[in-house]
Amino acid sequence: MATEKADTYKSIDQLYAGKSVFVTGGTGFLGKVFLEKLLYSCPNIDKIYVLMREKNKWDISERIKQMLELPMFQRLKRERPEDLKKIIAIPGNVTLPNLGISEENKKVLIKKVSHVFHFAANIKFNEPLKVAVNDNVEGTRRVLNLCHLMKNIEVFVYVSTAFSNTDQTVLEEVVYPPPATVEEVKRLIEDDLNEEQSKKLLCGRPNTYTFAKALAESVVNEEHGNIPTIIVRPSIVSASVSDPVMGWVDNWFGATALMTTIAKGLNRIIISKSSNVIDLIPVDYVSNLTVAAGVKSNKSKEVIVYNCCTSAENPLTMGELSGLITEDSVKNNFSEIMKPSLIFTQFEWLLKIITLFMQTIPAFVADCWLRLAGKPPRFMKMQNRISLVRDTLQYFTSRSWEMKCDRTRDLFASLSVNDRLEFPFDPALITWSKYIPIYFIGIRKFMYKQ
Repeated sequence: MATEKADTYKSIDQLYAGKSVFVTGGTGFLGKVFLEKLLYSCPNIDKIYVLMREKNKWDISERIKQMLELPMFQRLKRERPEDLKKIIAIPGNVTLPNLGISEENKKVLIKKVSHVFHFAANIKFNEPLKVAVNDNVEGTRRVLNLCHLMKNIEVFVYVSTAFSNTDQTVLEEVVYPPPATVEEVKRLIEDDLNEEQSKKLLCGRPNTYTFAKALAESVVNEEHGNIPTIIVRPSIVSASVSDPVMGWVDNWFGATALMTTIAKGLNRIIISKSSNVIDLIPVDYVSNLTVAAGVKSNKSKEVIVYNCCTSAENPLTMGELSGLITEDSVKNNFSEIMKPSLIFTQFEWLLKIITLFMQTIPAFVADCWLRLAGKPPRFMKMQNRISLVRDTLQYFTSRSWEMKCDRTRDLFASLSVNDRLEFPFDPALITWSKYIPIYFIGIRKFMYKQ
């Protein structure tokens, strides 16, 4: 990545000045952080159009209102409340033909938008293949088709996942060949695949989510045409370091639930090795990279890939993570039944025995005490959820990948000092012994409301 000369360098804020962007998935965890950062750090941006579906009988104006009440938007409400009016909701859904957008809104987007950021995804791991393909593959194609109609399109940024290519032990910043063609997959889906056929089609990938994201990358690579296109691949997106607030987290997905159950002393064993690397990346680092890539990448006919990961440059092992979790839990008296500790094993039989004696039986006894005290039992129900979380993530905790991020680091190095301070995303900047306590500050404050 060539660095701009000092006298010609334009800041990220300057490059977004007067521009209008279109965002899908703007109400998700990462999407909201991206919206807030774009508004807060690029105050001269014109409009941010957000594709939004009605949910739980709320219309989109009510959803916007509820979203802006979150703590993460408070600095904008406090300092520049008028800027929040730049967020314009567009009714629609990536799962619908033509995104379900009205002709009137479509005309506005075609005329006004220059930058498109596609975050929207169905992140459920084990959706039926037909659903995963429609939401994550065809949904991406529908967004890309709209981009081709836009008169002022400058860039299309697709946010994928670093785990779309789990068959690669070393993940480079390139687009890999797809596990199958989209047409082949759609044809097989129509033939009502049985479980064995579906498993074979996944080509070793752990679930339909990662498979569909791999297909979506190939669609982007093959169909972007003349549109400058970027793929951002985050690993396990975790709580923020500092933006929009320190430790921001609003869901139990990814590593949050697993780390919390370990800290609470409720999960005592997992299938893993202490030497396995767990690739966490703070949500604000992913957001900052996405914002910067949208205006700072060199224009290219080829798709540019940025891996937003830590395992290659700043690895954190499962053993180190376990130690930091235990230390923070003890310091803040966060455990439920007993002091947290974590056993690593590669044997299913040992997992079952340890779970029985160190999790299930203590949970049963604790519930008995609660009943005797006239309180409702809760620990056995917790154990069922803990087992579900552990089993869902077992594929990822039991393996280790090295995810290269050289291009991401080069992009960061090309920024001015001010932009590097405003938009940090170099994984080498993370100090794990400081970050994990920040993560748990966020869990206690935003998830437990302590």
